[in-house]
Amino acid sequence: MRNEKRILAVDYGRRRVGLAVSDELGLAARGLPTVRANSRRSALDSVAQAAADVGAVEFLVGLPLNMDGSKGPMAEAAASFADALNRTTGLPVRLWDERLTTVAARRTMRETGLRDRNKEGALDRMAAVLLLNNYLQARDSAEP
Repeated sequence: MRNEKRILAVDYGRRRVGLAVSDELGLAARGLPTVRANSRRSALDSVAQAAADVGAVEFLVGLPLNMDGSKGPMAEAAASFADALNRTTGLPVRLWDERLTTVAARRTMRETGLRDRNKEGALDRMAAVLLLNNYLQARDSAEP
């Protein structure tokens, strides 16, 4: 039986943080406004507020591993942000391999002709949606 809880996905970046939230049944994701990361503290506060606004009870933070599975500087930064998010909110945080998510988001936007005045914000939002949908699909296929 599926738990009915919202998950907030985070596509962490040093300048922008893409966000997506699951529906109550954990079947689909929808994008939320991209957070401008003027500082790490402001990004943490904004993401924590977004979680409170949508009633999220868990975070899913994208971990941008290298193609060989090793952690580079951005993966370390994302893991550090995830840890700080847990300490700030007290909510559980799960890291999820996001290799090629931004590439897939860029391709999806191009193929659908999606244009946004803030294209980079839209790209981060789309990456968060894809990250969360990938997680939800993997979780569902693992359930008996």
